[in-house]
Amino acid sequence: MIKKLFTTFAFSAILFLFLSSCGHKATTPKKLDVQTAVVSVDTIARLSDAIQCHVHIDFTYLKGNKYDAINDSLLRMGLLQPDYFSINSEKLAPQTAIPAFVRQYIKDYMDIAQLIRQKEKDKSKLIGELTIKTELKAAMGNYITALSHIAINNGNGQQTKYTIVRNFNSQNGHLVTLQEQFGDDYKEQLTKEIIKRLADKEKLENDDIVGLQTRGYFVGIPPYPAENFILTDDSTVFIYTPGEINQNEVRVSIDN
Repeated sequence: MIKKLFTTFAFSAILFLFLSSCGHKATTPKKLDVQTAVVSVDTIARLSDAIQCHVHIDFTYLKGNKYDAINDSLLRMGLLQPDYFSINSEKLAPQTAIPAFVRQYIKDYMDIAQLIRQKEKDKSKLIGELTIKTELKAAMGNYITALSHIAINNGNGQQTKYTIVRNFNSQNGHLVTLQEQFGDDYKEQLTKEIIKRLADKEKLENDDIVGLQTRGYFVGIPPYPAENFILTDDSTVFIYTPGEINQNEVRVSIDN
């Protein structure tokens, strides 16, 4: 009798899982339907044993001459930090722009490092490093999400990591804004949803900013939706960089 009951229970459990899986179709990452290529630069500049700078860049772009204008826009979106190219009036191409970016960064780093060494009378050791890796992913509709993963050490021994995100139209390179996607009242609408999601994450009884501030969110600043966001067909993920609303990176996902 016990064996029969166990068999019935096991069969029921398997049937329940099967029916549940039928009701919730498994999702797979959306595939980017355009070809990409990568420009990579890895170099170490050495002024002395005390002043050095290592720069590594992997910049992903759309492959093909028809995407030249979009790739030009991609270089101006702030995915590269410092943002040397946003006000540049010349036509940009990844193959030449990335090496130029590296040269400019190293020059600026060396100039600042020498000034610091002079001021501190050669007591400091400045071994800097900058790593930037970008990637392109399929987003909502015909949009593409560009993510830039940045790690920087200005020579003080402490590394800072953060992510910059941009969404753009794959047809013309137009940057997608929250207002375009969610309407004129997007700030109020999205802020309420973000507060609710964070409150749920922190297991707060009330969905209010006061409770979140006691947990270290939005301290001294009003809540807002980050302009750093990943846009998909199903959801929008807001990414707050370390120190923006919390000492750590914060990601909040809401349903579209």
